Amino acid sequence: MAINTAPPFPTTALAPSVTLAAVTACSTRAPTAVAGLAAANIFSLLPSASVGSYMARIDKIHVNACSSSITAATVAQTVLIWLNDGTTAWVIDEIAVTALTPSTTAVAFSSEKFYANFVIPTGYSIYVATTVTTTASTTALQVTLFGGAY
Repeated sequence: MAINTAPPFPTTALAPSVTLAAVTACSTRAPTAVAGLAAANIFSLLPSASVGSYMARIDKIHVNACSSSITAATVAQTVLIWLNDGTTAWVIDEIAVTALTPSTTAVAFSSEKFYANFVIPTGYSIYVATTVTTTASTTALQVTLFGGAY
């Protein structure tokens, strides 16, 4: 058997972001049909068109506070990460957000989740939701995914 000496590398870097500012809380962790995602307040982070011809590798997902007030506190909540196969979306991970009050000298909330073997096939996509209703001026969050498309 021949050894693969030319490992595949991503053809496109991925770094999409979505803002969870002024959004209503998602109240479910149950599998959700694609037609019901918007009504359940579940938002697209990585659309299937960005996945690539073969697959996408997700290296990390970063969540940070992004309110329009530099001193606005975050509230305790959970960011739900959803995997959508084109028909149904399932919660596959959760990122906890802690209550934190920033200032001009204290940093705002920020958290990263790293993945070692998170690969999704063509036609799949990643969605996100929050468990608490947010406002643009206080509890807003931003979610960014980093990875590569093949």
